[in-house]
Amino acid sequence: MEAVAMAVATAFVDCMVPRLFKFLEENSELRKNLQSDINYIKYEFEMISATIKDEQKNCHDGGEEVHTVWINMVRDLAHAIEDCLDRFTHRVAMAETGAGWLRRAVHRVKTVKARNEFAVAIRKLKKISEDASQLKGTYSSSTTSSPGRSLLSPEHTEMAVMTDDEDEHSAASSGPAPVGMDGPHSELLDLIQQQQQLKVITIVGFHGMGKTLLANHVYKAIESQYEALAWVPPAKLGGTASEVLKEILQQLGQCTDGPLTKLQARIKDCIGTKRFFIVIDDLRKAGYWNHIKVAFAGLSGRFLVTTAIQRIANICSSSVVHDHVYIMTTLADQHSRILFLKEAFQDDDPPPDAEELGSAALKKCDGLPLALVTTARFFQSMGNPTPMKWEKLCADLGTHLENDELFARMRRVLVQSYTSLDSQVDRTFLLYLSTYPSGRPVRKSTLIRKWLAEGFSPGNITSSALDAATSCFDKLVDRSIIQHIDASGNSTEVKTCHTHGMMLEFVIRKSMSDNFVTLLCDQPSAPPLPSKIRRLSLHHARPTGVNDLSLVRSLTVSGQTHPSILDFRNYELMRVLDLGEYDHHLGDSDLKLVCSYLLLLRYLSLGAAVTVLPKNIKKLQLLETLDVRRTKIEILPTQVLELPCLLHLFGKFKLKQDVGDRRMSKLQAWLSANSKLETVAGFVVDSNKSQGFAQLMDHIKHLTKVKICYESHADASSTSTLSKAIKGFIEGGTNLTTHALSLNLSGEQSQDLLNFSVETGKSHYLRSLKLQGDNIFSLPPFVTMLVGLNKLCLSFPHQLRSDIIAALSGMRSLKQLKLTATQLDKHIIGKGAFKILQHLWITVEVMAELDIEDGALPCLKSLRLLCKNLDGFSGTSAIEYFKHLKEIALHREVGDATKHEWKEAARKHPRCPKILFV
Repeated sequence: MEAVAMAVATAFVDCMVPRLFKFLEENSELRKNLQSDINYIKYEFEMISATIKDEQKNCHDGGEEVHTVWINMVRDLAHAIEDCLDRFTHRVAMAETGAGWLRRAVHRVKTVKARNEFAVAIRKLKKISEDASQLKGTYSSSTTSSPGRSLLSPEHTEMAVMTDDEDEHSAASSGPAPVGMDGPHSELLDLIQQQQQLKVITIVGFHGMGKTLLANHVYKAIESQYEALAWVPPAKLGGTASEVLKEILQQLGQCTDGPLTKLQARIKDCIGTKRFFIVIDDLRKAGYWNHIKVAFAGLSGRFLVTTAIQRIANICSSSVVHDHVYIMTTLADQHSRILFLKEAFQDDDPPPDAEELGSAALKKCDGLPLALVTTARFFQSMGNPTPMKWEKLCADLGTHLENDELFARMRRVLVQSYTSLDSQVDRTFLLYLSTYPSGRPVRKSTLIRKWLAEGFSPGNITSSALDAATSCFDKLVDRSIIQHIDASGNSTEVKTCHTHGMMLEFVIRKSMSDNFVTLLCDQPSAPPLPSKIRRLSLHHARPTGVNDLSLVRSLTVSGQTHPSILDFRNYELMRVLDLGEYDHHLGDSDLKLVCSYLLLLRYLSLGAAVTVLPKNIKKLQLLETLDVRRTKIEILPTQVLELPCLLHLFGKFKLKQDVGDRRMSKLQAWLSANSKLETVAGFVVDSNKSQGFAQLMDHIKHLTKVKICYESHADASSTSTLSKAIKGFIEGGTNLTTHALSLNLSGEQSQDLLNFSVETGKSHYLRSLKLQGDNIFSLPPFVTMLVGLNKLCLSFPHQLRSDIIAALSGMRSLKQLKLTATQLDKHIIGKGAFKILQHLWITVEVMAELDIEDGALPCLKSLRLLCKNLDGFSGTSAIEYFKHLKEIALHREVGDATKHEWKEAARKHPRCPKILFV
C-alpha cells in the first residue's frame, strides 16, 4: 500500500528537518563549519517532501516499485539524521544552564572530538542524500509511463469506497433485517416519526459499521408514508450543492439546470406541501450543507444523513431541539457471533465446536459488521474448519487483509479511513497505536505523553507540541477511527479509547512493513525481526534472536520476556521505556543501568516488581514523565524533583523523613528557579515528618494538577501546613492554565483541613475539584467561592445532606457534577437551579426523595442515576423538562418495570435520549 508508505516517509521528513536546523541554530560554530552541507541537505529535504506529496496526489503507473525503493531510502535518511542528532546532543550539552564564559570555553575544548565527529556524520548524510537523488533520477526515467492513478491513491480509493457503499445499499433493499440492528432500527423510526418540522437525523460511525444498511432498511420501512423520496449515493456528493440538488430533482422526476438559487426555488415548487424523505449517504464534505438545507426551509420532511465524521454530523444536525445525531455502535458479542457463524457456514449447521473455532476471529473483528462478514467468508473459502487451521488463519489475518481479494472491500475502507487524514503528522499518530495490542484500552493522556516523548509533534508558532498532539488525537476520534470507551461514565471528553480491531490490524501491518514498529505477541510463529529495530513492543513474547538494539527508541514490555531484552547496556537512543505491565523481577541493578545508559529517556513507566528508585535517577536529565503508579515505591528520592525537564510525576509516595532544613531550603530555591513540573499525582501526607511536599507546593510555579492523599494519623502541624498549601494552589492559578485538584482524605481532622475561605473579589482558576472523605459532613466554605469551577466530584461514605446540594445549585460555572454517597437526603431541585449544568451523576444506595421542578437543569445533556431503587425519584415525568437530554444511565439492577417506564419516557422525549444500564 504505497500511499501509506509515502505518508510515513513524508511525516519523518517534515519532522526531522526542523529538528536538524533548530539544533544547528543553537550551535553557531558547527553552523559556520558546515554551512554549505547544511544548506544542501535543507534544500534537498524540501524537494523530497514536496515530491512525495505531489506523487501522492498523482502517482505514475509503471514506476511504483522504483518510487517505493526511493521512499525507503528517504525514510532511512530521516532516521539517520534523527540518530545523529540524538547521539550528538547529549555529548555536547552543557550540564548547567547560564554558565559563564570560562565554563563555556572549557566545555568547547572538551567537546572538540564530538563536534568533529558530528561534522563527519553530516557530510556522510549529504553524500547519502546525493546518491538517493541520483538513483531516483536514473531509474525512474526508464520506468515512468503515462500518468494514471494508483489503485490505492486517495482519489481512487475514495471512488472505490463510494461504489462499494452503493452496492451495499442496493443489495440490502430486498435482504432480511440486519443482524443486531433491530434496536437501532426502532430508535431511528421513533426519531423520524416525531413532530412535523424539517428534521435532520445523522447516523455517524466508523466505515463498515452498517450505516448505509441501517439507513436503507429505515428507508424501506417508511417510504410509503412520504410522497417525495430520494436517495443520494456517495458518488453524487463530491461536487457542489447544485449537483446534489440536481440529483434530488432528477429522482423526483424533474430535470432542471441553472444557478443555485434557481435550483433551490425549484425544490420548493416541486415538493410544495408534500412530505419528503431524503437520504444523503456517506457525506464527507459539509461546506455546501447549508445551501442544501436552505432549499428545504419551510417544507415538511426528513433528512437522514450517514457519515463517518463527527464534525459533519454536528453541522448537519445543528438544531438542538429538532435534529439528532445518532451514534452508531458496534454489534454486541451475541449478535457478532450470530452474524459471523451465519456467514462462515452459510446454510450448514455450525459444528459443535463453533464457539471455540471463531473466538479469536470475533475478537479481532471487534463487532464491526463488515469485518465479521468479510472474515467469515474468507474462512469459509478455506474449507475444512478446524480449531488449529482457523487459529493459524487468524494469526496471519494482517497478511490476508493486505493481499486476499475477499478482503478487497474491507481493505478499501481501511485505506480510505487512513488517507482521509489530512496531515502526515495525524497519520503518524495513528501508526503509533500499533504499539498497543488488540483489545487493549488506551489512555489518551498516556498516549499523548509517549508521542511527545518520541518527538513526533513539531508544534509551530501558533500552537505548542501538546496542542498539536491533542489535535491529532481529536481528529482520530472525529473520524471515528478510534472509539471512545466510557469507563468512567463521563461522556464530556474522551479519556480512554481503543482502535477498531480490523483498523488496528491494518495499522499494525503497515507499521511493521514500514519498520515503524516491531510488535511481537505470544503466537506460534513470529515474523523475522528487521535488522534495524526502532520501536519494539513485546506482549508475552520472548524473542531470542535480537542482534542489535542500539537504534531502539521505544520499548514496551508486558508479561514475560527474554532477559537479553532488559539488558539496558544494549540501548543507545531510547526515549520511551514502558514497563508498567512488566511485573516480573526488575532489580536495583537493572534500574541503575536504566539511569546510567538511557540518558535520552523522556518517558519512564515502571511495574509492580519495583520497590525503590535509585539516587542516580538524577542522570536522566531529559526525563519528562515518570510513572510509578503500578510499583510498590513509597519513598520518592528528592533527586526526582530536581530533574530539569520533568513535567509529569505519577504514583503514591512521600518524601523521605530526614530531608533536613538545609536540604529543604535548597530544594525550594531550585524548584522556584528551575522546575517545569505540571502534574504531581500524587503525594501522601500522614505525619509531621511526611509533610515535605506541602512545603514545596508553593515553589513549583508551573503546577497545574495535584492529587493528595491525607491519611488518618496526620497531626495538627501537618494539617495546618497542608491546608495552607492547598489554599495557595487554589489562589495561585491563572486564566492561561487549567488547574485541577484531587483530595482523598481520611481521619478526624479532614473537615478542619478544608475549613478555609479564599480571597473574595478575585478570580480563582481551579477548573476541576475531586473531594473524597469519610469525615466530611459539610461543604467546605471555599467551594462555592470558586466561580470558575467547571467539574466537581464529591464522594462521601455517609448521607449527602440537602444543604450541600442547595449550595451547589447556585454555582454559575458548574457543568459537571458527580455525587456519591450511601444515602441522598430529601431535596427539591427548584426552578433556576444548576443553570448551565450539562452532566449530573448521582450514585447512592438509598434515594430518600429527590424532586426536580420545571425550569431546573435547563442545559442538562446527561443524567446518571445509579441506585437500585428509584422509588424516591420524582419520576420519569421530570425528564421532559430537559430539552437537551441525550443520555440516561440507570443501575443495571433496577426492576423490569422501572426499565420499561424509563424506556418509554425516553422514546416519547423529543430527543429520544439513549438509555444505558450500567
